[in-house]
Amino acid sequence: MLHLDSAIEDCGGEYMKPKISLFLSVIFITFLISPLYANAIEPLARPPIIATAIGDGAASDVLALVCEIHGIDYENILQLKPEEFMEKLDSKNAPGTLAIAPGAMVEGDLYTLCGVEEIDVGQEISRIEELISIAKARGVPVVAIHIEGGFTSPDNDPRQSFDLLMPKADYIILVSPEGPSEYFSALSEQTGVQLIVVDKAERILDALDLLFSMSGS
Repeated sequence: MLHLDSAIEDCGGEYMKPKISLFLSVIFITFLISPLYANAIEPLARPPIIATAIGDGAASDVLALVCEIHGIDYENILQLKPEEFMEKLDSKNAPGTLAIAPGAMVEGDLYTLCGVEEIDVGQEISRIEELISIAKARGVPVVAIHIEGGFTSPDNDPRQSFDLLMPKADYIILVSPEGPSEYFSALSEQTGVQLIVVDKAERILDALDLLFSMSGS
């Protein structure tokens, strides 16, 4: 698990990289990655990013904003279909990372920033399973991204989508001011999923920088 807590600065809309040497960065990462999984950080993430959401997952919209501000090649398709994903993978500017934001899955109308979508839970589960299967077959890393917080009720409980996505992800980016919950800590320890924790949404960029630096992107 990686818990990133070094500060970043944003001046005039331009990102200023953390003032830390590459040597120190390597030492920092080495100490924070569990030794059990330190040699299994693959597949390697790289842009372009293509993102989607499960149910009402909102983190893909936040990720889109971060990518837009900092010039990272990115496309956010909330209801990305498997056939559409395949077409994009066969295109010239093929996605290098699939990001999925978990959310509550409830039958009926789904209200998003883009309007109202009709959701069928069975079809939604199949859609996500197919996307993950395609990504795995094509060597595209699956990154789950989740922002903790807010009130949870039976109608907006994301745990069903957690169980669908998290164990199959290659990496999890978790935004949590309080640090990872027991669920995420246990998942990372039991499955080897690389968990990267940042304390606020603005620092999603730090997590992306770390992912891309692993592959030299």
